[in-house]
Amino acid sequence: MNSEGGNHQKAGAVNLGGFSQAASAQFTVGTVGFAPHWSAEDSMAASIIRLEREKQELRAEVALLQEQARIIARELDGYRDAACAESCRDKAEADAIGGNGWANI
Repeated sequence: MNSEGGNHQKAGAVNLGGFSQAASAQFTVGTVGFAPHWSAEDSMAASIIRLEREKQELRAEVALLQEQARIIARELDGYRDAACAESCRDKAEADAIGGNGWANI
């Protein structure tokens, strides 16, 4: 190999007898653009916006779950009160049948 035409080891270039120069080994692969070029700041801003949206969605979900928990707790208290009232009624009836004077307490 002669030195005419530059370094022939770059990008597999071969001297075909004329003046030739090896192709540059630097190129870009996989760049697809659907909009103007995004800077690092643009990417960070998009990430911040996405994270803020996710945070709002999670807060809304937590609020919904908390409200559901309150509704379930109220229903459970209602069932508990009804069960207690029924138990007290049963005891009062049993005491009245048995002649127990403690039924009015």
